[in-house]
Amino acid sequence: MHDSMKEFLEVLRSTNKSEGTISRYRQGLTVYSEWLDAQNLEPEAVSKRDIQRYLGYLKGEKGYAHNTVRLRFAAISQFYEDLVDTEAVESDPTEKITLADYAPKTTRKEEETKEKHIWLAKDEVQKLVENVPAPTLRNRLVVLFQYYTGLRRAEVCDVTLADLDRENRQVQIRGKNGTVHTAHWQPKLDGLLTAWLDGGYRAASPYARESDYLFLTESSLSLSPSRLNDVVREAAENAGIQEVLYTDASGSKHYKITSHTLRHSFAMHYLQNGGSIEGLSKLLAHSSVTTTEIYGEILEERAKDEYEQFAPQINF
Repeated sequence: MHDSMKEFLEVLRSTNKSEGTISRYRQGLTVYSEWLDAQNLEPEAVSKRDIQRYLGYLKGEKGYAHNTVRLRFAAISQFYEDLVDTEAVESDPTEKITLADYAPKTTRKEEETKEKHIWLAKDEVQKLVENVPAPTLRNRLVVLFQYYTGLRRAEVCDVTLADLDRENRQVQIRGKNGTVHTAHWQPKLDGLLTAWLDGGYRAASPYARESDYLFLTESSLSLSPSRLNDVVREAAENAGIQEVLYTDASGSKHYKITSHTLRHSFAMHYLQNGGSIEGLSKLLAHSSVTTTEIYGEILEERAKDEYEQFAPQINF
């Protein structure tokens, strides 16, 4: 990696950027640095045309999905913004790039499904719960816990025993930048939760005494987000409602139903039951209600499609 890029990353570490963001920038700059070396270019001598060629390389030769191209571009865009600020270059070659020409804001998943969000009908959620892999009780509980609370999978896995208020059916969630919000669950979850916590199921793990986490495994102190995703994926396969949407450039399969589908399903069912966008926004802990409005737009689109399909007609 070029020295100016290493220096940029060092400066980022002294800011309030998360480790995840810094890691994504490092990945993006590593790929960009390798491309520059292959082109015999220095980063300070790059033109707008060079950036366009690089984006074409990411999209074509590398075969990256739109979202990945956008992440790679964000890294070099921030890098050049820093070079301009420090007067290492006179202008930013990424400034006038129309990124949508190379990576529209639709994801590969949206292109394959023609849907902005994938969500399950209520009977499909029930099928999912009935077909979880072993250990059955824990996995049924974790799937329903995510569905009833609407939490992200990482948030579910981060819940500790101290976060739970079982009497009021509430859980405290620690978000980004030290924020805390409250999620809730339905009374129907109480039976599984009681069996898990009081019936000896959680205590059966060798790590039960050491772990503060609600969900743990027989080999670790906590359930990982990736394992939670695997549980949902496998349950969907067992239920016969799963499908592979596409295989990416690295050969990894991308599935239609993931653990995040449960969060989308919670949101759609909440609105279908008469809940407000504002209330849903608070429950999902969105930073802006604008983010939540996409769910209302999906319902409106579905209503239009259903009208065209089912509205009565007469010939005269």
